[in-house]
Amino acid sequence: MSQQIAAKKSRKNWQHLVSAAAIALSGLMYWVLQVRPLTTSTGFSWQNFRQYFPYDQYSYLAIAVNVKNGNMAAVEPFTETGTNHYPRLYYVFLGLLSRLFDTDIIATWQVAGLAFQFVMVAAISWLLIRLTGLPVLGVLGFVPSIIGTFAVAATGNWHHSLDNHGVLWGAFGVLFTLNGESAALSIAVTAICLLIGVTFPLLDGRAPAGAKVRTAVVIVAAAAVGALANVQTYSFLTAVYLLVYATGAYGLLNYGRKWHTALSLGLLAAVLLGGTTVAETAGPLVTLMAGLLAAGPGFVLVLLKYKAPVIAACVSLALAASPTILGTLLGLADKDDFLTYRELSSNALGVPLWTGVLGALVPLLMLGLIFWAGIVQKNKAWLAFAVGSAFAWTLVASNDLWGANQEPYRFWIDSFTMVTAAAVPVFCQVAVRSWRLWRAGREPQPAVAESPAGSAAPASTGAGFGRRPAIIVASASVAVVVALAVSLADYSKFSEYVHDYGTASFSDPQALAIKSAALPLTEPGSDMRVTVDGKGQASELVMFDPCISPFRVKALTGLPTAFYNLGLAWPKNEKDIREILVQRSKGSFAQLAAEKVDIRYVLTDTGCPTGWQGQVTGAKISEATYSNGGQPATITLWKVAD
Repeated sequence: MSQQIAAKKSRKNWQHLVSAAAIALSGLMYWVLQVRPLTTSTGFSWQNFRQYFPYDQYSYLAIAVNVKNGNMAAVEPFTETGTNHYPRLYYVFLGLLSRLFDTDIIATWQVAGLAFQFVMVAAISWLLIRLTGLPVLGVLGFVPSIIGTFAVAATGNWHHSLDNHGVLWGAFGVLFTLNGESAALSIAVTAICLLIGVTFPLLDGRAPAGAKVRTAVVIVAAAAVGALANVQTYSFLTAVYLLVYATGAYGLLNYGRKWHTALSLGLLAAVLLGGTTVAETAGPLVTLMAGLLAAGPGFVLVLLKYKAPVIAACVSLALAASPTILGTLLGLADKDDFLTYRELSSNALGVPLWTGVLGALVPLLMLGLIFWAGIVQKNKAWLAFAVGSAFAWTLVASNDLWGANQEPYRFWIDSFTMVTAAAVPVFCQVAVRSWRLWRAGREPQPAVAESPAGSAAPASTGAGFGRRPAIIVASASVAVVVALAVSLADYSKFSEYVHDYGTASFSDPQALAIKSAALPLTEPGSDMRVTVDGKGQASELVMFDPCISPFRVKALTGLPTAFYNLGLAWPKNEKDIREILVQRSKGSFAQLAAEKVDIRYVLTDTGCPTGWQGQVTGAKISEATYSNGGQPATITLWKVAD
């Protein structure tokens, strides 16, 4: 007996070692595929910013810069005036991290963002091992991040371009930014993997975890998803939709009657037909929340079966999400100008049907096989996952058609990322279990009936699994692998793109000159140092001529800068600052208007053909000379008003 115990322990230790090695190898593959194309680009530095659709990213970076410099207030990030309703928790975290360890803010952005992604990859690898019982499959944790949307096959580019500024791309496209959405998706995928890992049936039919462990994981995962409301709205709502619809589907499948299903379909029809009216009356946010109603009957059934864990999970999610949600609702009630604009600004951002279906082909094929296998093998966890994912994804990605009209293409991308990451491990479980059943030449054995977690549970399996089902599974698996291989062309072209574009340096001659010229406004102890008041509001702003980027001014100096991102937050005197920026784009400095909105300082560059050297009336405060393509140029700091 002791030899058997020793052998079993040795085998278990070996499996743990192989599992750890597989997870590590998956992380290494993620580094090679997602990080190395950039780190091998010309002039790469961890202190350089990723040159990748940078406009919004620099705007988010400005929030972190302010926090690092001590301004924790929710203000418009460039001017440090007005109010910022945008979820900013992640950027506050980055700013505090950089401030605590006195690190470069851009390097902190890169390292922290990648850390979240490696945790996500490890979670996917862990789920692959847990669901299949095969440690070697943990090496596939990186695979969801390289699955494409057949954009190269359809358009020759690595992404689908939609109307307005909308795009569709794979997970690699959205994760590369390392911004709040990237971190939110990493957290959401990790939470979903944990939930599946403690609620799905294992291959031997055993319950995957004890009741206490399941309950604890469900509550923690729900809190993590709730916290995403303070990080990135679309990722939060997408994760909520997926979890609620998967839970609702499980409730209907396991406990529901025909009238429960009919009620769900009726509520779905009501949302689709009445969403526009709801949006006109209560606004898009309420409409998006109303979209969850169709999952309500099934969700309530699960709630009635497992009251304590479900209620605890809902409460933890609501509490974690409440700061930003309440702040937004209060802002809407006060008719905040920016929030009113933001609600109405989403236009022509829908996803064309066939483009959306083509882009989602790989995860759709996996969901199709999971659904079919769930029916044949009577596995309600698989069925709930497939049905819930399909309904949730379709609803959020078509919200322009039923009233909400809030950037449906962004919901499509977030759904693609989350569903694909979860579908790969479940697909592998289906394939491995089907293979074992076919090899065993027997009918599926009954599994543990229920899981107290509520969202997914073992199910009985009594259907035969002969030659025909085996052929179907094999054919579907081959189709998935072939489709996945074809989709990799998107990732290949994407890696070339990011390698060629590289990073933007903040240590070039002009950048160093800007930083030097601005020292009188930034140095501790300087009589001219620009600060903010106790509420984080700035009373002095810095302007810049057409050849000096506001992003560089903010990132290099941290000064309140006369600029803003129209879709992120609005400053005080928004209309006036907008007009001043319009004049700047035409090469003119509207000095009188600038002085009225508290612009006290101006930076000019003599190396700029459309510079303002002859347009600024004021006193020179400091100068810094640099080499502009071999020619001397000077950055000058002017004071234009007392």
